[in-house]
Amino acid sequence: MIRTQCLALPLLVFLAACGDSGQQAAASASTPPTSKPAPPTSKPAPPPASSPAPSAAPDASSAASALKGNPPPDGKYERVTVEGVTVPMINVMEKGTVVLVDTDGKKPRTWEEQYKRKRETGPGTFDIHKVDANKNDKFDDDAIDKEGLWLIDEKGNITKH
Repeated sequence: MIRTQCLALPLLVFLAACGDSGQQAAASASTPPTSKPAPPTSKPAPPPASSPAPSAAPDASSAASALKGNPPPDGKYERVTVEGVTVPMINVMEKGTVVLVDTDGKKPRTWEEQYKRKRETGPGTFDIHKVDANKNDKFDDDAIDKEGLWLIDEKGNITKH
């Protein structure tokens, strides 16, 4: 212990003469070095034992039941992201089961795309997509463009899953 203090004193004098970093070095030099790193304070939690093993290829119904969206209240939402693209506005309708998308931003608003839930996929999820191909502002007479699984969050952003 005395030998460590004898070595620390000349080191302190040298570092103090070097400049303003001497105070920081003096504080660290007065603390005796440890030979081993401190053990981690907490261990990573083991995976829960009750979680089922993942299956090789989940089907659409199990994926839909695992995904639960949180649709926003019915209304219009500006500048949200739909499949990675920021759009001018969406219109959430029928308690979140239908969403109309304005992609061009022109006024009066026109709705060029529709996301809709046809099957029981859960709240905040959609399984079909249509485009207003004939430009009549209706989607009843348009064919289904894409089928899949989309999820809407509480801010109105839609992502494909």
